[in-house]
Amino acid sequence: MSRFLGKPPINPVVFYTGKIAGYIAWIGMLVHLSGTDLSHFKSPAVFAWIGYGLFAAGLALVGVSLFNLGNSISFGVPEEKTTLKLKGLYQYSRNPMYVGFSLFTLASMLITSNFYIFALGIYSLVVYHLIVLAEEAFLKNRFGKDYEEYCLRVRRYI
Repeated sequence: MSRFLGKPPINPVVFYTGKIAGYIAWIGMLVHLSGTDLSHFKSPAVFAWIGYGLFAAGLALVGVSLFNLGNSISFGVPEEKTTLKLKGLYQYSRNPMYVGFSLFTLASMLITSNFYIFALGIYSLVVYHLIVLAEEAFLKNRFGKDYEEYCLRVRRYI
């Protein structure tokens, strides 16, 4: 079984603050949905409905991605030997879990209509992308030609 805590693939301060920003946005959405109105402005109801759809899609992607990864889940890049996962959702997207996390974040931004959650969400999305780029460089270094061929067949996100 792999260790859950790996090495941050980017600057640790940016890595952790980006992750925490996303978590705060998600928590803000849950607080908002529990009845505490966090809105700074009135947005069309359709935004909230789109947000609910994005959240549901994100939940499905993260759940299936976790299942597909099995015990290869780590917070950061693993330091021990690993295998390249190419089955399940990973045959359609190289980063389905980050797509799911991004959908959670976008949902939070749409549902709350809160400037702070919007700013945290944007920061988090940018950091997620930087993490993905760094993790892909790590995987290319670790798996070489196999990973390069995989990248030619499967898109980064969707």
